[in-house]
Amino acid sequence: MPPATAHRPLSTTASRFHLHAVRREPAFAHVETFETLAAARDAWTRLARYAPASAYQSFDFARIWSETVGAARGLAPLIVVARDAAGEPSALLPLVRRSWGPVRIAVFLGGKDANFGMGLFHPDAEWSPQAVRALLGAAARAASLRVDAFLLANQPREWQGAPNPMASAKGQPSPSFAYKSALPASFAAWRDAHASKEAQKKQRKKLKRLEALGPLAHRRAADPAEAERILAAFEAQKSARMRELGVGDAYGAAEARECLARLAQCGLDEGAPRLELHALTLGERIIATFGGLAAGDRLSGLFLSYEADPEIARSSPGELLVHAVVENAVARRLRTLDLGVGEARYKNEACEATEELFDSAHAVTPLGAAAAVAYLAKQRLKRRIKQSPRLFALSRRFGSVLGST
Repeated sequence: MPPATAHRPLSTTASRFHLHAVRREPAFAHVETFETLAAARDAWTRLARYAPASAYQSFDFARIWSETVGAARGLAPLIVVARDAAGEPSALLPLVRRSWGPVRIAVFLGGKDANFGMGLFHPDAEWSPQAVRALLGAAARAASLRVDAFLLANQPREWQGAPNPMASAKGQPSPSFAYKSALPASFAAWRDAHASKEAQKKQRKKLKRLEALGPLAHRRAADPAEAERILAAFEAQKSARMRELGVGDAYGAAEARECLARLAQCGLDEGAPRLELHALTLGERIIATFGGLAAGDRLSGLFLSYEADPEIARSSPGELLVHAVVENAVARRLRTLDLGVGEARYKNEACEATEELFDSAHAVTPLGAAAAVAYLAKQRLKRRIKQSPRLFALSRRFGSVLGST
């Protein structure tokens, strides 16, 4: 297949996070909260230069998601900023407030649309479990409206080798893992590590079968028209698949589609879209799509779709596109590809490692304490269901606690 066009300028994660001499300082001197992202933008931008975080914690992702999905769901931003004695930002928690029955809770901004929930923490500050708890307590006191509990899901214990300060406080394993792959210097090395000779032979056969139907190519959206075309194909393929499975389409709502469209256009004119879109094309026909968000030297997959036509589907276009995305990422010298949270066969095939995530609940009021116990129990039940093929199949068939909190 011809190589994809449009290459993204890179910044190296390691160099970003170690620009200054190591010195350990008190975690924070005071905390303030903001009800708009714009008010916190300066602190956000400054911390983002140093703090290890995923693409889901970028200001642009947060802004676009809040203005589309968040606004449609009535979720009010609660941006927590901690500052040191000199007034410099030492931590930022991107949260939203919502109701869970009678309880007023704060959760990570992005919800299920963000695979990873994290804060931005300056690497020079000393974050003990006591400091993390003090940060959340101070945030609740500083908030203009009541917060009963902080219910924080899908937090990585580390990010690109840097520990997550939130992991120092008490938590429990999340219901699902994330899946990731370390990218070597050559695509051939990655391919040989993930596919046997027999599997590679079968893949070549699939490629030839598709190439017999027309010109096959991998594309990465480089202009607005191409981005719109790939997103339209994704929406059609995804909705068809969800109807076939008899489940709801997470991207079916107008606000979700608008969020993806705006992320795909943001930064596209600079060659660095917040959501990069890949497609496997057969002539003029898009037979598979992939969307991912890049931050530093990591690409985080958000979605994958493929054409349901049996003549196409028998050649595994989704699998072929994932391999093309990896080849493109290796050429751009990215170090890590993740395929997000949740179980899927293609993730097991493309990723040699799982990434353990944790959930935590921090009560502020007696009502929040009851909610924290209920939330953690619900998350444990989700984990048990997902780890049991029988229970998971039943939950998919009849519906269950697997919905979001």
